Amino acid sequence: MPQTPTISIVTTVYDARDYLPRTVQSILAQTFTDFELLLVEDGSPNGCGALCDELARTDPRIRVFHKPNGGPASAANVGLDNARGAYIGFVDSDDLIEPDMYERLYNAIQATGARIAACTGDAIDEADAPLPGRMVSIRTHGVRDAEELLLETFQTGSFYGPLSWNKLFDIRTFRDKGVRYDESMFFGDDASVLHLVFEGERAVCLPDVLYHYRTRRGQMTDAATFPPRKLDDLRMYWEWLQYFAARPGSALYYRWAVAWYWKALYLFWCLAGAAGNQAELRDGFEVHRKHLAGILPDLVRDRYVPYGERLRACLFCRSPELAYRLARAWGRLAGPRRPA
Repeated sequence: MPQTPTISIVTTVYDARDYLPRTVQSILAQTFTDFELLLVEDGSPNGCGALCDELARTDPRIRVFHKPNGGPASAANVGLDNARGAYIGFVDSDDLIEPDMYERLYNAIQATGARIAACTGDAIDEADAPLPGRMVSIRTHGVRDAEELLLETFQTGSFYGPLSWNKLFDIRTFRDKGVRYDESMFFGDDASVLHLVFEGERAVCLPDVLYHYRTRRGQMTDAATFPPRKLDDLRMYWEWLQYFAARPGSALYYRWAVAWYWKALYLFWCLAGAAGNQAELRDGFEVHRKHLAGILPDLVRDRYVPYGERLRACLFCRSPELAYRLARAWGRLAGPRRPA
């Protein structure tokens, strides 16, 4: 294979032995063939390292890197550091992609001059069956300022923008800006730096469903529990808010970031309450309660925060426990009514 392939595809590998062969097969089946696949094995204890070596023997485009376990961001940085392509994409080790995904994204970049291309994604279960209602989509397609993808996250909750796996990047959007993934984060590790990648860039957004992300029982993103590391997401949202607060001309983004931060903070507090680990996470939440108190004057003037939520935020700053108890009591009083 050429020493300088056009595209480098990075797949970080940990505890994915049952799914990795299908993931790799979907990558090797790409209609765009001028790529290398970097399998970064992150110290997985269940034989993934040997499986990566075995897969590499089947196709010369596969390169394997073994490292001690350091988390997904650490593994992604190994891929970023060793990528030889002019463009880079990321595929999770248990996901599947359409055969023409990278051809479509590459052609979109070439046709528009944008340095980032993105596609729609949907969810599959452990048996590859579609999970309805779990799309990663966006309202407006075509060429857009890349930072608008973050604004849409604040406005709608869509993560079409702040994900790495549904995109193809000109690798210079990372390297020229000195951007690396934050190795202290296990949740939101890819999204946490994309505001820096997006700065000054245009992105071409496709409506096509080209990526299929897998939801597995018991994995880090399982919504049935509230893992302590989920607070990484709140740290990421706070850092986005601070970024737009300091950036000239970003008042609209800042106001929406404030609204999103409060929404996420209160939701996470309630989820931790339902999971029974609010007490365990008290110190982490206290950091964010203090952050909230610092921006409370902006929040109470923020027209993107409903009036009732502004009152709730004021109460939360004084006593999160009381705000939570009152919300639960109100929920019981305003519960489902019987039909007349």
